[in-house]
Amino acid sequence: MMCIAKDTVVAMRYIMRNSKGAVLEDTMNAAPVSYLHGSGDIQSLLQAQLEGLKAGDKKIVYLQKESGLIDDDFSFEVIIDNVRAALPEEILLGYPVKINTDKCEVNCDCYT
Repeated sequence: MMCIAKDTVVAMRYIMRNSKGAVLEDTMNAAPVSYLHGSGDIQSLLQAQLEGLKAGDKKIVYLQKESGLIDDDFSFEVIIDNVRAALPEEILLGYPVKINTDKCEVNCDCYT
């Protein structure tokens, strides 16, 4: 099973909370959000803590304002849905592309 590393496409769901525990974003009941790991698409502090996880892993990630990169403390409850090697085109573009497939279903993860 592939682990999150540079040039992998990651599909995940998450709940983002601020330092007061207020939910800022919740994608747990939605289609997974995909990004190209190492491209700078998501906050570098978050990316660093996701490195090495694989599909099915769950983790609570804490980002602290003391890092100097953010203005508040945040937590992310993360579920990794899929990890795959990025296509050369995706690495060049810096983001995942839609993969054409006849196997798509409701809430499929073709855009990973």
